[in-house]
Amino acid sequence: MPQQKYTISDLSERTGLSIHTLRFYEKEGLLRHVERTKTGRRIYGNASIGTLMGILCLKRAGITLPQIKEFFDETMRGPETLPHRLRMLEKAKAKLLAAREEIEHGLQMADFGIAGCHQAMEALAEGKNPDIAFPFLTREGVAAFPFMKDDEGRLVPDDPPDID
Repeated sequence: MPQQKYTISDLSERTGLSIHTLRFYEKEGLLRHVERTKTGRRIYGNASIGTLMGILCLKRAGITLPQIKEFFDETMRGPETLPHRLRMLEKAKAKLLAAREEIEHGLQMADFGIAGCHQAMEALAEGKNPDIAFPFLTREGVAAFPFMKDDEGRLVPDDPPDID
């Protein structure tokens, strides 16, 4: 199969990356093996698309551009660098898992507030005091809060207080 050749505009269109970003990646040593025409125009091969997809995947995994460059450099050194690359990926995954946990806790707090607002709005529509229906956020401030901090300082569900 013959090698496809792409201009920087073609590559930008195929990857969704701006021309500025492609030039930046080349300048930073991430996008390698870029050929030039006699007039100095950049020409990219199929390997460039593969490299760019690799960059995008590693970025999505939370790896920074300097770390991606290091990862690529290590890859070029050979298989003896696999343990180091594995550690880099495991570290990135651990950060993503911690971020997911924080997001899940944030969503839990948002769901709690949304449900409480619905309860208060229903009480208000029935002519009842919304502060009694949702006593956690009232005009007086936070009357009760059904969450507590765990040993790591994160908010976790607690048994809601009895409201009579």
